[in-house]
Order: sequence, then structure tokens, then C-alpha cells
Amino acid sequence: MFIFKKPKAEELAERPLTRSGRKEGFALMKGVKKFLRYNDDLIPDEKKEEIARKQSEFLEGLQDTSRKRKELEALAGDLTETCKKSVRDYQPSAWKENIEVIFVAVVIAMGIRAYFIQQFKIPTGSMQPTLNGIIAYPTKEMNPDAERHAPDDYKKPGLPGRVLDQVWYGRSHVEWIANEDDAIILDNDHFFGKTHFLFFTRTYLKTQKGRTFSAPGTDSRVMSLINTGLLSYRGGSRVIQVKAGDVIARGFVDTGDQLVVNKFVYHWRKPQRGEVFVFDTQNIGFIQSRLDDPRQGSQHYIKRLCGVPGDTLKIEPPMLLVNGEPAKEAGIRRVMSGEGYYTGYTLQGSGQVSLPEKAYWALGDNSGNSSDSRNWGVVPEANIVGRAAFVYYPFGHHFGKVD
Repeated sequence: MFIFKKPKAEELAERPLTRSGRKEGFALMKGVKKFLRYNDDLIPDEKKEEIARKQSEFLEGLQDTSRKRKELEALAGDLTETCKKSVRDYQPSAWKENIEVIFVAVVIAMGIRAYFIQQFKIPTGSMQPTLNGIIAYPTKEMNPDAERHAPDDYKKPGLPGRVLDQVWYGRSHVEWIANEDDAIILDNDHFFGKTHFLFFTRTYLKTQKGRTFSAPGTDSRVMSLINTGLLSYRGGSRVIQVKAGDVIARGFVDTGDQLVVNKFVYHWRKPQRGEVFVFDTQNIGFIQSRLDDPRQGSQHYIKRLCGVPGDTLKIEPPMLLVNGEPAKEAGIRRVMSGEGYYTGYTLQGSGQVSLPEKAYWALGDNSGNSSDSRNWGVVPEANIVGRAAFVYYPFGHHFGKVD
């Protein structure tokens, strides 16, 4: 019998603050600076020094990834109280319009993200065709060996068409044309990605003569749009040598599905086989060991939950057997069917595993192109974030309930 368990607030308090929590902490720091600007003439110098000291303590805590959540919450509360009491002869309205509003908003945002819902954007294709990652479609002229291509008669549409495509498909059209003889070295200084507004990734290409091109998506996706006929190697580096009028890249990029994750449902019941779920990679050694920089901390992955504690799983391509029988859940059966763009489950390793308590098995629907539990083992119960609930953008692909 399943017994309802309340959210483990004590356990959360003992954990280090997540990356998203640190972002909310930096938002509080901005709020404090705004409060100080608005009330500069009302705050005595000694109080300004006290606030500055507590700001420094809180900032140091945010930058220390080992600090526990409860310690940082205590520092945030202390900083906020100090601000409230710093205004000379203050009335409640003097700070209610400033630090309290900002602080309460931050706390509410952290609470909603911690217990109810959270937004995610899918960067990779491991769940296709159920969910899209960022997909690039070069023309065949640019990259004949690419997995996907723009239509043979593709032409970059006019402004109204581009606006419609952006709204409906999250699609951005790319056409980079050299306006003079130039060269590009494809190293990290001249071809790189940046994340804007904490959510949107864009790749930049800088030529030796100083011209800059850009397109949405990660550098690996945008790279597939580049004209492979122009690529060469010089001193171990990839180089593009162009003449005026050469097409450097042409095609389009579709954004990854953006969805809402229900973080509350698993406080009421256990995760169920067949659901699409999100989890973090904390303490999953194989994944953490492959990070370019260990200070990046954990990441979030999205997969289909294909095994729950007590299951014995075996892959016999294209089938997934659960306790000796083909899986019965609708989402898993779609993958096994091999219909449309589904290709069934592929075998890696021995193909059989028995799951202990509090351990779950995660597989991508795009089995042949997914790094999942076949590679790095089980997902601990403590790592589970929530169930994928609803794709809210773009509208033209998978808008609606996730199943």
C-alpha cells in the first residue's frame, strides 16, 4: 500500500542551493541595491556599512556551492531585516514598496519552483519524435551528409514569413553570405555559443576582418548549417576561406520544445512506468565525470521512465521486456512499434537489469541517439524533479499535454 509522504523540507534545507536557487539569490542582491538607491538619503552611514557587510556575507555564500540551503536562507533573512530597519524614522510604506515586495516575490518564485512547476527547454534530440530538441535543417548544397535537410526548393522567406515561422514553429532562418574575401578560424574565440536571459542559446561566428554572424541554437547545431565545401584544415584547426558572395551557411533552426514540469505530483504518488520525467544528474558518476568543468554542478535530463523499483528489464530490439513481458504502457509501446519516426529500442551492454529500491530506469524515445540508463545506470529516487506536463511553445509541433 502506498503511503503519502509530505515533501521533505528538512532534506531540501540540508542540500546545497541549486543553480536556479542561486539565480534567485542574485535577484535578491539586485533588489537590495535598488533599495539602497531609493533610500540613500534616509539610511545612516553606519547602517549602510552594516548592509554592505551582510551583502558581502550573502554573496560569498551564494558563490560557495557547498553552502547548505538553510544557511543561505538565514543569511537572506538577516540581510532583508537589516534593510528594513535601516531607514531613519521609516514608515511601513517606505520599505513595503521596495525590499519587501522584491524579497517576497523572490521567495514565492523559489517556492513555486521548489514544489509546484518549473519551465524547461529541451536542447537535444534524445526524446524525438515525442519531443523536439534544437534541430538544424541545412540545405543539401551546404551539408549533403546531414541527418535532416531543408526542402530542395528552400528559399529564405520574406519578413512576414519569418515572423510567422518564429511564432508558430520557433523557427529561425539562417543565410550567411560573405560580402568580401575573408577567413574564419573555427576555434572557441571565433565560433562560440552564449546563453541570453538564462534560457536562450545563440551561436556567434566572427571573421578575421571583424564581421559577426549569429544564429539561435548551440554551436554543434549551427555547425551543421555551414557550407562543408568551404571547410579546410590549417595547423590542426578548421578554417573557412571565403570570397565575396560565397554562402557560408544556409537553412533554418527549430527551437527545442519548451515545457512545464509538474514538480508537485510526485509528492502525492510514486513515479509510474511510461511517464516522461525530468531528473537531475547529481551523484550519477558517469555523467558528472564527463562535464567539461565539474563546477557546473548537476544538469537536468528528460527521458521516459521505463522501469520502477522491483522491475527486471531486458531489451530485445525493438522491444522492451518488463518482467519477461512486452511493456504495456502507451508511450513505451509507441517507441517499440517502429511506426513513423519511432525506431524501437536498441541494445547496449547486456540488455538486462534488475532495479533495486528507490532506483528508476530512464530511456530516450530516440533510442539509437540517446545517452540514458543503458550508459550510466539508474536514476536515484532523490534525483527526480517531476513529470513533464505541458509543451507551451512552439505551437506548431507538440503543443499540449506530454504523454
